[in-house]
Amino acid sequence: MWDGLRAAWRGLNNFRLAGYAYIWTNLVFVALCLPVITAPAAYSALMRVGHLAHTNPSEADLAAFWETFRANLRRALPWGVGNALFAVVNFNNLFAYAPLDTPLVLALETVWIVAGVIWLGMLLYTWPIYYEMEEPTVGGAMRNALVMVLQNPLFTLALLTVIAVLAVLSTLLVAAWLLLTWGAIAAMANAAVLDRLERYRARR
Repeated sequence: MWDGLRAAWRGLNNFRLAGYAYIWTNLVFVALCLPVITAPAAYSALMRVGHLAHTNPSEADLAAFWETFRANLRRALPWGVGNALFAVVNFNNLFAYAPLDTPLVLALETVWIVAGVIWLGMLLYTWPIYYEMEEPTVGGAMRNALVMVLQNPLFTLALLTVIAVLAVLSTLLVAAWLLLTWGAIAAMANAAVLDRLERYRARR
């Protein structure tokens, strides 16, 4: 749990140090989410800037964002569609069965909630892992993200808790979503992945 909080703090500190890169890419990311179809590639590009901000800060800029966006425009689309379908089905089940309180429904709701948390963790980890892979594939990155979530449940919950608090504050201050929030999430997601990979490599 504490490791997750430390990783979140490390990400926020990186966001502070590379603020301009995150702010500009945050703005472009929000604009590219409006057509919806470009949102997955924009998200992958935002995560790429976050990755560079941690690993090679001099290259973390809009040029890197646009380069990644163009490269991933088709690659990220199936990933985005798959995640959207999962979210719709999973959360629709939760809302549809919420009025019922039978043991079977309660068991199913527990499964759906756990699946939702795992899905959120994979959303955060997939692209940072992708940019760390020697021979990256989206499918391989998703598989590794799932393993990372399952091996680090408390770490992931701590990270998601910080992001949830940030989301609430950003909703109260709407402009934060336009300027800061998505960049901060990218910074924390990359910090979390790098933290886990560093620990894994140290053990080996």
